[in-house]
Amino acid sequence: MGNNSGMPDMIQYVAEMYNQQPDMRRMGFLTSLFKVTPESFLDVNKLSMDMVYGGNDMAPVVRDLSTGAVVITIDEFGNMEVPFPVYSLESPVNIDRLMDRKPGENAFITQRVNWAGRMAALIKEGTNKHIRMIKNSIEYQAAEVLTTGKCTLTDEDGNKINKLDYQTPAEHFPTVTKSWSDPTAKPIDDLNALDDVIRPNALCDMENYIVGKNAWRNLLKNEQVHKNLDQNVLNTMEISPQMRNKGAAYLGKLNLDGRVRLFWGYDATYNPWGQPSKTEYFLNPDLVIALPSYENADFRRYFGGIPNIALDPAVEPLFGHKITVEGEFDFKIRVWLDNNAETWKGRTRSRPLLVPASRMRFGCLTTVAEEEEDT
Repeated sequence: MGNNSGMPDMIQYVAEMYNQQPDMRRMGFLTSLFKVTPESFLDVNKLSMDMVYGGNDMAPVVRDLSTGAVVITIDEFGNMEVPFPVYSLESPVNIDRLMDRKPGENAFITQRVNWAGRMAALIKEGTNKHIRMIKNSIEYQAAEVLTTGKCTLTDEDGNKINKLDYQTPAEHFPTVTKSWSDPTAKPIDDLNALDDVIRPNALCDMENYIVGKNAWRNLLKNEQVHKNLDQNVLNTMEISPQMRNKGAAYLGKLNLDGRVRLFWGYDATYNPWGQPSKTEYFLNPDLVIALPSYENADFRRYFGGIPNIALDPAVEPLFGHKITVEGEFDFKIRVWLDNNAETWKGRTRSRPLLVPASRMRFGCLTTVAEEEEDT
């Protein structure tokens, strides 16, 4: 691969370059709501989930202590083996591209061209793009879970193979009967109605509301909301520090009828695969996600295993086989040479699965867009 006199320095640089990137730990707001534990990084093909769901039954009275106890069976025991969805992206680097001088060049390049350095820089460009795309896919998965209680699983080619249903009751995902833009609409009543449905199941109150841009605009048209909403910027430092600086905007606090609600605006977008000119919102602008306090929400982020494959000896010291951002993400990278095509290939894979362990402690309200009022 030409002059490799700078290989030790380059190895050290490439080994650290991923974690050193300022945006490596950055994630979408909805993804950040799913917590990571040391048990989140697994080397298995499927996630075994044992969920025990208790009911709201009253304990029976025992007439005589000498008779013993009433035998109680578990209401519902869910044992699921869930296959991890697979994201696998690949970028080729033909050796002809090594001749292209990069703008400004970089620290890899010495007076005599370091071909390994140029190859590593080009592979890094490709894998960085892979990681950004996979992060967007994880954020889309988080949005799907929190707005529907379901998750679409894909195979290694990106094909939708089935939809995982976390069995959050359908009543947690209602649609309002009247657009909030209507002067006679009562959005607070709609939020109260959703809370009244969730509370008996969740045994806690909803506190945080992630609002789509259309729903928020129409919510502010309501006189009751407008009059009682506290948007004092000075309060933001005291509000849910775990949810701040993650890509959502704190919009204000509504203290009404003994209930305190915190509103968050989220309008991040993505480009669907194969449609670079099309822009979609992760959170549909007409939706409102209802969540408890951060401490009462148990949403989890897992990463499945991908078998290790022997790498090309020339690049194994540079890239290894796994890029793990501690406490956040897991990406596995493979780089190899296709001799017949004289092309280096960089492939990035990840198998994220987002699980709402507290499946009863969230919901989503669908508001009605203005143009649908007369339909």
